[in-house]
Amino acid sequence: MNKQEKVSAGQLAALLLITDVFSLFCLRGEVSLATLLGFSAGIAVQAALSLPVITAAKKELPFGKAAKVLILIYLVLCGGEIFAMLWDTSEVIYVPSESSGGLAGRFMIAGLVALVCLYASSAGLGALSKAAVIAAAVGALCVAAVTVSAFISPEWENMKNIENHRGFFGELLRASAVSGGLGSFVYLLGKSKGSKIKNATVYFTGKLITTVVVLCVTMLVAGGIMEVTDFPAVTAAQLSQPFSVQRIDSLFLVVFAVFAVFAAAVQSVSAAEILRELLPKFKYLRSTAVLALMTGAAFIFTADGRLYPYEAAAEAVILLAVPIMTLCGGEERK
Repeated sequence: MNKQEKVSAGQLAALLLITDVFSLFCLRGEVSLATLLGFSAGIAVQAALSLPVITAAKKELPFGKAAKVLILIYLVLCGGEIFAMLWDTSEVIYVPSESSGGLAGRFMIAGLVALVCLYASSAGLGALSKAAVIAAAVGALCVAAVTVSAFISPEWENMKNIENHRGFFGELLRASAVSGGLGSFVYLLGKSKGSKIKNATVYFTGKLITTVVVLCVTMLVAGGIMEVTDFPAVTAAQLSQPFSVQRIDSLFLVVFAVFAVFAAAVQSVSAAEILRELLPKFKYLRSTAVLALMTGAAFIFTADGRLYPYEAAAEAVILLAVPIMTLCGGEERK
C-alpha cells in the first residue's frame, strides 16, 4: 500500500462491513433473540477492546515485525474462514454453477475468487475502497428490500418461538468468530483519513445497525422453519418477495457473490501489503502466496462451531496484543 493511498471513513466502513455482512449471510444454525443479544453485546465488546488500536492509530505509530506477523496470521485465517463459508454456503447458493461440488468445485470457486483478488491487489487499496462503496450501496438496497418485505406483514411469533441451544454466552463467542473484518480494521485504521475515533465509530455503529437489521429480518422471515434450514439468512432472502411480480433471489445472488469477492479481497490485499513490509525482497507472487495460504487455511474451519472459543481468543489477541506491542515500542521505531 502506498503512503498516499488513504481511505475515508465511509470507504473504510464499506471495506470492513462487506466482510461482516458476508459472514452474517453465511451464518449457520439457528438465529434467535439470544443471537441478537449476543451479537449486539459482542460488537460492544469489540468496540471497547479496540481502544488501544485507536490510540496507536492516532499516534501514527508503525507496527513492529512481531505485530505484523500476528496481523498477517490473523488475516490469513480470516481469509481461510471466508473461503470455508463460501464453500459451505455454495451448497444452497450455487457459486459459480450447480455442478461446483466436491473438492474440485471448492478449488474452482477459490480459483475464480482468487483471480479477482489478484486484480484487486494490482489496482491497489484506493481503487478497491471506491468500488467497495458502490458494492456496499447495492448490498444496502438488497437488505432494504428484504427488510421492507419482512415488516410489511411481520410474523412476530416467529421471533418468540425459536429455540436456541447456544445461549447468550455461546452467541457472544459466535459473534467474535464471524467478525472477520477486525483484522483488516486493525491494519487499515491507521491508513484512513481524518479522525481515527470518528472512523472507528462509523464502522462499529454501522456494524451494529446492519447486524440488528439482518438478524431481525432473518427471524421474521425464516423463524418458522429455523429448525430445518442450515443457512437462515440465505433462506430469508430466498423466501422474501418485496415485489408482487418477482422475488429477490437474483439480486441477492449477485450481492452475495460480490460480497464474497470483496471480503476475500480486503483480507488478501491487506495481508499482501504486510507481507511486502515484512519481506521487501519478496517482490513477485506475494498476493498469490497469500491466497494459497488462505485456501489452505480454509480446511481448518468446521461448520459446527468447535473453533468459536479459539477464534474469540484470536480476536482478543489481535485487538489487544498488537496495539499494546505497538504502543510500547512504537515511539522508538518512529
